[in-house]
Amino acid sequence: MPRYAKDTTLILHIGLHKTATSYIQNVLSTRRIDLLSEGILYPTTGAVDNVVLSTRPGAQSGHAEFFWAEDRRELMAQLLNERPDAAGTVLLSSEDFSLPRRRVHTERFLRDFAAFGTIKVVLVLRRQDAWLESYYKQFVDQYGNFETRSFDEFLRHAGPNLIDFHTRFSPWRELVGPENFHALSYDDLPGGAAICRRILEIAGVSGSLLDVGASTDTPVYESVRAIDTLGLRILNSYRLGDRDLRTRLARSIYRAAPEGDIELMTPDMRKGIQEVCAPINERIEAEWFSVPVPGLRFASLLGGTTTTSPTGPEVVDYVDQVISLCEAARKSANDGGSTP
Repeated sequence: MPRYAKDTTLILHIGLHKTATSYIQNVLSTRRIDLLSEGILYPTTGAVDNVVLSTRPGAQSGHAEFFWAEDRRELMAQLLNERPDAAGTVLLSSEDFSLPRRRVHTERFLRDFAAFGTIKVVLVLRRQDAWLESYYKQFVDQYGNFETRSFDEFLRHAGPNLIDFHTRFSPWRELVGPENFHALSYDDLPGGAAICRRILEIAGVSGSLLDVGASTDTPVYESVRAIDTLGLRILNSYRLGDRDLRTRLARSIYRAAPEGDIELMTPDMRKGIQEVCAPINERIEAEWFSVPVPGLRFASLLGGTTTTSPTGPEVVDYVDQVISLCEAARKSANDGGSTP
């Protein structure tokens, strides 16, 4: 039985966002006791399991406190105190770990975990055209960003720093070593349960517990629709400082949205992203994977949609409703009242 942190392996599942992270974290937190029986600690320290002020049910950011803490020493002390002697592996998960940042932050981040004998990093990649669209929709939905840019504006300004996965994540690989850096392809694995299984395999789990992803009921975390981003961008332009108020308004905006959906990414946008990323992903496949990942090479087709677009008058009515909701909320906030 490992008594000291130096005898313990730390697994860091760092994301990416929009690669079934909330699903995986919900599974792992639900099966904490089962994992501990296998010598795997999925800790409560640093975890944000219940996101009360979330616009959608099932939201979770895993062990996000470890990312956002200015000083991790207290969290580390709590984590080491929570770790029982029988736990030979500690598994932390948060997509916030892979938010864009400079290399020096990655070095400092890993240095804070230096008490552990071995650190392994698990990164789940997703083809950049689909990932950027999904990430943008979530980014618009998040409190505090106040994102009002259209999708094409977001691509022009933020896209170049986001889509070069090789540059972004090579520092992690260099710092923990290639043998301890595990890249998975979201587009080449059949869903969140399969990704969860691979993470548990890397953590040393065996037997029936590997299939907890398929056998555990977890909250469904619905993705933001493209039409929702239109209303949320209007909401963000009001820059409401009350998070609870903003959350309630966002939920009302979801309910107000018409049936159907709109397109964010044009064929030209998709083609441009693929042309830029194809050589990057070929290099990633050659260096980081031991098996072919055609999905990451854009070789597989994205699932089509049969959703029809809302009519022009429906969109205009929706925008009017959103503006009315936001104006009423701002007036109520200025008057010192509250909005349901």
